[in-house]
Amino acid sequence: MSIFSGLEEIVETNYPLAKKTWYGLGGPADYFIRPKTTKQLKTVVERCRENGIRIQVLGFGSNLLVSDEGVRAAVIKFDAEQFTQIHFDGQEVTAWAGAELSKLVLTCVEKGLSGVEALTGIPGSVGGAVKMNAGGKFGDFGAAVESVTLMDITGNIFEKSKPELVFDYRQSNVTARFILSAHLKLNAASPEQIMQTVKEIWIYKKNSQPLNTKNSGCIFKNPRGVSAGALIDRAGLKGLQIGGAVVSEKHANFIVAENGCTSRDVLRLIETVKQRVKEHFDLDLELEIEIW
Repeated sequence: MSIFSGLEEIVETNYPLAKKTWYGLGGPADYFIRPKTTKQLKTVVERCRENGIRIQVLGFGSNLLVSDEGVRAAVIKFDAEQFTQIHFDGQEVTAWAGAELSKLVLTCVEKGLSGVEALTGIPGSVGGAVKMNAGGKFGDFGAAVESVTLMDITGNIFEKSKPELVFDYRQSNVTARFILSAHLKLNAASPEQIMQTVKEIWIYKKNSQPLNTKNSGCIFKNPRGVSAGALIDRAGLKGLQIGGAVVSEKHANFIVAENGCTSRDVLRLIETVKQRVKEHFDLDLELEIEIW
């Protein structure tokens, strides 16, 4: 622990990442670090650079599959108070990277601010939502983002504003190592009207997605103009099972982890689905989830 001398209260070693992911799968991280301040984050990053330790940032763990072997890296989690704050100033909102999307949506409803309803039912954090432009058929997070505050691997903090930002389908041009916060510009509306929209989106997702299972959301991005789930369904793959991993009967773009499942089971099923879709439609499915 001498590498992180003086930071013992925020560093754990050989930490089981399975309990921090929605899949509940995967091995340990060499180091699991929860900085309480930006200053501590800078110190952690400096120590990692000096000692050649790779860094991974863990968001909400909802769009991630960790390998059974775990991660030979320092995994940083932004769940301390500073990194989970949400500040309001009229119709403008500053949400820190670790803030939960569900909290952001509901707080905006209470304050009569519209623009983030599309995040309803998406388990995640603001940082991850910026990085992958979280959203779906009801809209994307990037539409509300005015600027982002970032930090690079050298500890330099800087801002990227709207003219410099590019948000596309499940991706953005934000490549800085650390997303610290996002500044949003929303629209005034009645809380009742916004809540009605939120309820409609939630009901749609409840009826069309396997929400009460161990999964990581959509496994694949939709190819242009077509639904990945529809392709997988048309290839006859709903219910296909390898080990404890099974293609959801409710939504074919979800892979559910059942009892006894391992990350290897999920990976093998992902490869099988990709291969079958390629054989049927000559299309290469691209992963939406992140694999460590």
